[in-house]
Amino acid sequence: MVNYNKLMEKLKDKGITTYTIRQKALIPQSTLTKLKMCSGDSMEEIEKKLQEYKDTHDGKDFMCDVSTKTIEDICQLLQCQPHDLIEWKVDLNPELSYENRFGNNGN
Repeated sequence: MVNYNKLMEKLKDKGITTYTIRQKALIPQSTLTKLKMCSGDSMEEIEKKLQEYKDTHDGKDFMCDVSTKTIEDICQLLQCQPHDLIEWKVDLNPELSYENRFGNNGN
């Protein structure tokens, strides 16, 4: 799961509001929505927001995917690196490992 809380804090520190982002078209509205929806003080907070979305939208998942090109553009705008903007935690599922999916020899 991705948390864009660092990005939202960096924007705030630079005095860039969501109003400014919209007015100057710095980030597309759909991307801004993803960034806001997928940011929070904890991963649990984001999971709660995503579950609330799913519950109110007939089971539809909210997609937090933002392209690497968009991240690069935001990094240029804010003069930073991706790790300054994103916390990324992958909950590993052993069943999805290469070894478990294709066997030990990979054939």
